[in-house]
Amino acid sequence: MDYLAQVDLGHGWILERFATLESTNTALVEIARQGGQEGICLAAEHQSAGKGRLGRQWDDEFGRSLLASVLCFPNFDLPDFFAITAAMSLAALEALDRYRVAPAIKWPNDIMVGEAKMAGILAETGESGHRRFVVVGIGMNVNQSEAELAGLGRPATSLGVLLASELSTKQKEAFEIDLLQRFQGHYLALQSDFARSFARLLSLYRARCSTLHSFVRVNLNDGESISGRVLDVSNQGQLLVELDSCIRSISAGDVEHLYR
Repeated sequence: MDYLAQVDLGHGWILERFATLESTNTALVEIARQGGQEGICLAAEHQSAGKGRLGRQWDDEFGRSLLASVLCFPNFDLPDFFAITAAMSLAALEALDRYRVAPAIKWPNDIMVGEAKMAGILAETGESGHRRFVVVGIGMNVNQSEAELAGLGRPATSLGVLLASELSTKQKEAFEIDLLQRFQGHYLALQSDFARSFARLLSLYRARCSTLHSFVRVNLNDGESISGRVLDVSNQGQLLVELDSCIRSISAGDVEHLYR
């Protein structure tokens, strides 16, 4: 857990960089429960026990990934917390857009280039002093080689592979700051005027969600599998899938894109 540096992100937000943490999300949840303030961000060069969606593990090699989490105390209601993960998804796309790699969102919050995964986002909630908090984290492949990614056993890519060149430490740190400040902009807008800002955010999310209007197979957490065409993403982040006889609202599951 060697401390590396502190970065002022503006608006009272501070980024703390570490060499290794068990998990940026786990560490920040503990900070939140101990009375930490909104806008604390943690980043690590390596996680010894990184977490992914649905209880999975996020594996990484030292210095090859962007691994960061942000502590939020939203002033909007729990059913609207999807807005926070949507904001992080869009911040990642916007930060990547400058590299012209054509990223998209795969529901709920995977960042893809084509059918290859580049990043995942995980949000966790809890309470501190009778206030509900959200810790939202992102893990992104930055400097992994094609050989490293091939070992994952599923389609994956990295920014370095797409650019045919690794990012330097300075470039990687600048990219991380850009992404976090873009998230900050979206989040502070939600805090200031939720209804208007979320309408804009959801429109942007839908426009860049490759799952929308695709024919998909969804493997649900209880073992059921359904197939159908995706009609929409609801305001609370559910996937609306058209089946033969009904429309199913899906809150969690693994999505496989079959065709558009």
